[in-house]
Amino acid sequence: MCGISGFLGYRGEQAAHRMLQKLYHRGPDHQAYWISPDGEYPVTLCHTRLSIIDLSGGVQPFHSSDQRYTLVFNGEIYNHVSLRKELEAKNYIFSTSSDTEVLLYGLIDQGIDFLHKCNGMWSFCFWDRLLNSALLVRDRFGIKPLYYSIIGQNQIVFASEIKAITAVLGSISPHSHINYMLRNHFAYEATSHTVIEGIKSIPPGFFATYCHSQVSIERWWNTLDNLTSVSDSYRDHVEHWQSIFRDAVSLRMTSDVPIGTALSGGLDSSSVVAMMSSIANNQRLNDLQKDWQHGFCSHYPNSSLDELAWAEKVADDSGVNLTCVTIDPLNTNTDLLSSIAFTESPYLTPALPMLQTYSAIKAHGVSVTLDGHGSDEMFSGYGHILKALYCVKKRKEFLEIMAIDDSTRTGIFSPKERLRVRDLAYYQLKNLLFASKAAIKSSFNAFSFNPIVDELELRRKCDASHESFRSMDPFSRVLFGLFHHTILPTLLRNYDRYSMYSGVEVRMPFMDYRLVTYTYSLPWTSKLGGGFTKRIQRDALKGVLGDYVRLRRDKIGWNAPMHEWFAGPWSDQVQSLLCSLDIDPLLLSKSKLAWHQFNSIQTPTFTDGQRLWNSLLPALWYGSLSDSSWR
Repeated sequence: MCGISGFLGYRGEQAAHRMLQKLYHRGPDHQAYWISPDGEYPVTLCHTRLSIIDLSGGVQPFHSSDQRYTLVFNGEIYNHVSLRKELEAKNYIFSTSSDTEVLLYGLIDQGIDFLHKCNGMWSFCFWDRLLNSALLVRDRFGIKPLYYSIIGQNQIVFASEIKAITAVLGSISPHSHINYMLRNHFAYEATSHTVIEGIKSIPPGFFATYCHSQVSIERWWNTLDNLTSVSDSYRDHVEHWQSIFRDAVSLRMTSDVPIGTALSGGLDSSSVVAMMSSIANNQRLNDLQKDWQHGFCSHYPNSSLDELAWAEKVADDSGVNLTCVTIDPLNTNTDLLSSIAFTESPYLTPALPMLQTYSAIKAHGVSVTLDGHGSDEMFSGYGHILKALYCVKKRKEFLEIMAIDDSTRTGIFSPKERLRVRDLAYYQLKNLLFASKAAIKSSFNAFSFNPIVDELELRRKCDASHESFRSMDPFSRVLFGLFHHTILPTLLRNYDRYSMYSGVEVRMPFMDYRLVTYTYSLPWTSKLGGGFTKRIQRDALKGVLGDYVRLRRDKIGWNAPMHEWFAGPWSDQVQSLLCSLDIDPLLLSKSKLAWHQFNSIQTPTFTDGQRLWNSLLPALWYGSLSDSSWR
């Protein structure tokens, strides 16, 4: 994993050094830049390297043997070995064993179409010195970020993080609709908009072409174009899903450095660890794959959010050495404002636990983790289970879904607990009112000229008109939106920042495109049923993962005990910030009122802490713009 940046249409040695400095945390192992020689089109390409594959080769910027093409690449191509053999059969000669060189010659040979063969995550700039053109490309689901800004008439600056661009632009202005972004955290990450005016993001599955000083944006990947036909047998579904997941984990265990995992003890991270253990016990691993038994669990002593006991059980069963990372809310390296500035975009939970956990992972000599991101959005891990009621045709199915939803909070599944006719009527009425409210809001937005809303709605409408989408059941449509348009793109952005803060690469087996396309080809009954959420995942892990976790019903996300911290360790820091922030007085007064109301609660709950954070965040985000991270 790495950091990339550069200019197209400009030579800038000083700017190159500045951007490399801002991205050093992403690639502490090597930094370099290339500037096109006099007489050629002016270009500056920069790269910071985190060495994972081929530690001695693959240094970037990487040039083709004829010097025509230059590549700066952030990511991993997990199937690069097989792709290399295909290219060698076409007489391409390789000088390294890196996936960077495979990507370079694959693009030379097949252009953007080569990416459909690649299994991995990436953002890159591919420069053609003969045609004076570049491709700026992002992976299918946006696991790796890529930002850009158009300067004047013929220049473009790009980077893996916004702060590397603001550092050379010399000015920072919040997006004209930043207040909308502060209220709607999941509404913009899948679009081209960012929190800073004039800086755009290449959306997931898109690429930009820069040619003759002109920039155009096109889509190269749509999950809906790649859905498959499936059998009517649920048993076949489980077997095939398990096969893909096993291979997805196995591919991501390829590394020239030690592998670890952020293990919470929940279903998803435990599924990854258990499959890694199964692969290690049943396959011949090469020497480079054997050092994988490093688990790390964030620990909140005496907190209701703590899951250390679950993680310890999974680690013991899987043969993993577990390191307990006790989260210190007063960590002097990461205060509230600096953590917000580093992560750049506002979010509904503080970044501190994640930043500290990945920092501890790096401190223990681990630069790669296999984590469980992506499953919740494919299978409705958080709060959208009742959307499956749109699919039910029988009273029994209705009762089961209601009971499953209850069980995620109570831990108890009881479909015969009581008659739920009134529950059904209430739910139908609630959704009728919600639909009316949404229609009114949509009508209002049509006249509000909000480019964020317009772009996201255009993307949704494009997908909604697709034949594959129209053939999906209503529940799968909801999950498709969570995965591609709202929640997951935001989480992927966050975890890129959390992990790269310490130079740690996060690999995500659930994000393997084969698993994603197969899962969205399945009926809703393969995703929710048998008394459980994530039905097929649980059944596919039978015999691999212990039932105490595989059949665990309660759900605790990776969060922070904000209510406990605000009432204790963070109290003085928040009070000091509210007295010193130089921001809009009205915004500050709203935060002060929320702070006063929170302090009047005798025994605050997690919900109280979450409500306070949401009230403080706008003021804290504006305050973070003065942090040196941006300059």
